[in-house]
Amino acid sequence: MAERVSGPYRGYYISAAARLVAAHEAAQAAQAAQAAQPDHRPEGLYVGSVSLSQRGPDDPHRIETLVELGAEHRFATETDALEHVEKAAREYVDRLVDAH
Repeated sequence: MAERVSGPYRGYYISAAARLVAAHEAAQAAQAAQAAQPDHRPEGLYVGSVSLSQRGPDDPHRIETLVELGAEHRFATETDALEHVEKAAREYVDRLVDAH
C-alpha cells in the first residue's frame, strides 16, 4: 500500500492511498513469485481511497464523506491511483469551499 499526503489545499490536507488488489489465484501466484524473486513486482490492479482533514494529516478528526471518483475505480499503477483520487479530492474541496 502506498500513501501520500499533500496540502494544505484551500485549507484541507489530502491523504491519498493506493492498495494492490488481486484475485485469490493471482495473489497466490504473486506470493510464490515474490518468494522466488524478492524484487518481483506484484501483478494486479490498484484501488484508491482518500481522506481530508483541516487540522493536519495526523488529525483524528477527518472528514468522512463519499467523493465521486468518476468512472475509473481500478488502476494499473499506484501512481495512477494516487493521482486520480487526489485530483477527485481537490475537485471536491473546490466545490465545498466555493459553495460557501
